[in-house]
Amino acid sequence: MKLFCFMISLFFLVISIIFIRKRSLEFKSGLLWILVSLILMIFSVNSTIIESLAKVTGIMYPPAFLFLMGIIFSLVMIFYLMIVISNMQKKLTKLIQENSILKDRIEEK
Repeated sequence: MKLFCFMISLFFLVISIIFIRKRSLEFKSGLLWILVSLILMIFSVNSTIIESLAKVTGIMYPPAFLFLMGIIFSLVMIFYLMIVISNMQKKLTKLIQENSILKDRIEEK
């Protein structure tokens, strides 16, 4: 099972690097996925880290700690992506307004 988890983490690491090199994934986001992949690789090799972190947080079942971290990571990513979408929406609205103004000016001439 540890080998399987390590291989999946390695797969995500390689895929992240490939997409960064192709410029399909933004460098900033890609670094996050590389970091997550490396952390998962460390967790898959050394399960005592998960057990000790679960004990510190008061979680009795160490795999439940991983699920909790996955849920928290997902919520943070969703929140970040909503901020990015909101900023893009504002920029798009401004661009449409400027385009409309320029179109009106061209039609007047």
